[in-house]
Amino acid sequence: MNVYVLVAGILSFVSFLAHAFFGTKETLQTRTDFSDETVEKNWYQSFLAWHLITADLLLSSILLIVIATSNYLDNRKTIAFVFALQYLFWTFSWLITLSVTPGRKYYKQLFHWMLFLLCSILLFYGMNRFEN
Repeated sequence: MNVYVLVAGILSFVSFLAHAFFGTKETLQTRTDFSDETVEKNWYQSFLAWHLITADLLLSSILLIVIATSNYLDNRKTIAFVFALQYLFWTFSWLITLSVTPGRKYYKQLFHWMLFLLCSILLFYGMNRFEN
């Protein structure tokens, strides 16, 4: 068993749960009477994108837990590497987006980047613990 990859998978799964249940509730609270159809369409587009991330977190967590705890899939090192890059990309995307918008004042409250960075570090470290 690869503990580093397992921890990253568990963190991803906990993130999925928080995203799916608490985050969705918070996001729904932002829905108001829309001033026009374009604003309403944009809100729904953001809400649907929210659920794509939720699905991505679920799939990521399942695959990471599977490769950490079994030999069911081949190329586990490569899979861990791809997810490490994904989480690293998410980290930088998050920080860059915050830094170039007025949202930068919320970087401490919007701490998701720390979770992404932690998962990336765990995966980069854990990928070298696989035999293949």
